[in-house]
Amino acid sequence: MINLLQLLDPQALLRVPYKRDFTPDTELRKQITRYFSEFLGQRPKAIEPLLPDVMPSFGKLRIEDGDSIRSASASGISSSAERDMSFVRVYEWQTQISYGQLERVVDCLLPKDKTLGRVSGKRRLLAIIHPCKNTRGKDASLERTGYTELANILVTDLQSVVAVVGRVKTRGKWLIVDRTGGLIHPQFVQDEEADTDSL
Repeated sequence: MINLLQLLDPQALLRVPYKRDFTPDTELRKQITRYFSEFLGQRPKAIEPLLPDVMPSFGKLRIEDGDSIRSASASGISSSAERDMSFVRVYEWQTQISYGQLERVVDCLLPKDKTLGRVSGKRRLLAIIHPCKNTRGKDASLERTGYTELANILVTDLQSVVAVVGRVKTRGKWLIVDRTGGLIHPQFVQDEEADTDSL
């Protein structure tokens, strides 16, 4: 059994179900490549061959001092289920709020290669999310925010997931129920090695 404490993210504790042999399909692998390409400022063709074929997957996580989230892959429930704890509040690159359904968390152990720069030889925990269309930039804790469908998957760092949110279906659309009250703000933690490298 894997020691889950070894995979403790500064923000989240990963929990079972754990799928050791998860292999991303072609579309997901393309989105993971896109994430690293944008993050590192490298061309996708340079990144894709460096990604591992197998990326273990987790179905649940607990945010430090906060919510428990069960991904859609762990829930086995449809998008119309009454108690669905897979919808989350996410901060994207420019600290822009968006909402979406957490599909799963993958553990991507990158090889040592100069192309990968500061993440060479490091483990990255990635959140695989189906964004709610038309919610980007809106804060459902402060204004009415809804959606009618989910967009194609988005891959982002697990630290971007900040809270679980609820949703209520009314008049053919889903309204987001965000109980954070606008009080959650992202904290991006710099790697300890990055601190020592700059000395």
